[in-house]
Amino acid sequence: MQLVAFDTETTGLDVQKEHIIQLSLVKFDTDNWQVIDQRDWYILPEGEFSIPAEAEAVHHISKDFLLENGVSLRGVYEELTAFTDGCDMLSYNGNGYDAPILYYNLKRLGLKFDFEDRTWYDALVLERIHTAGKVDENGERLHNTLTSAYTRYYGHPFEGAHNSLDDVMATIEVFKAQVAAHGWEWTQREEFGFISYDRWLCRKNGTYVLAMGNSKGMSLDMVDRGYLEWIVDKCPSTEEQTREIINPFIGRYTSPFGLNPSRGKRRPKGTISDADLCLF
Repeated sequence: MQLVAFDTETTGLDVQKEHIIQLSLVKFDTDNWQVIDQRDWYILPEGEFSIPAEAEAVHHISKDFLLENGVSLRGVYEELTAFTDGCDMLSYNGNGYDAPILYYNLKRLGLKFDFEDRTWYDALVLERIHTAGKVDENGERLHNTLTSAYTRYYGHPFEGAHNSLDDVMATIEVFKAQVAAHGWEWTQREEFGFISYDRWLCRKNGTYVLAMGNSKGMSLDMVDRGYLEWIVDKCPSTEEQTREIINPFIGRYTSPFGLNPSRGKRRPKGTISDADLCLF
């Protein structure tokens, strides 16, 4: 099977507002783990933009560099869609960050990408499952950054962290080690078939659950109707995709604790803990 691993470097963390300034994709074969082809673009945002010093300190991409070397996302759009056509995707925290920010960057340009009809493997989600409840030699909870995961499997960190192409290559190696350790079937997770662009939702055990907020981890049929109504009607970041999913659940449950039934209370029986979730 062919997968496309991808990663981005950006101007900040807000997926709805910030700009992609480096986009890297590597197509590879999961039968022999050989690279088939790759793309690596420095992206010059359209219009006014800035790169905060703290972001530049991480990825070392300056505005001057982009003005001299960058290409427009609009300009590589057709190549992006052709390169990924028919392929499932792989990332490290891409389901929580890189895929949503790609969606919003394309949306601002009036461009569409096939987010729906493909599987989005996320090696960070798999690593969280792999390390859940485990501690290091000092009794500390294991870290799950890409560098930490790579070091756990290979005994040393990889070079070039926060260059998106180097991060993509490291992601492939981590995913390869995960498959070797647990088998291919272990990587097949239902949440990988769904991307919540606004990051409100994920899927678990056949249902939708909230992925953030005070009711994080609760299935929609257990969330107070007032809170769901606020997400649908009042929250400015909520996407139409999320509204369509939540609307049928409004009115099914009213919490005796008010709008935030999980605050200061034990989770109702049958809900899902943070460790179980594809959390963003």
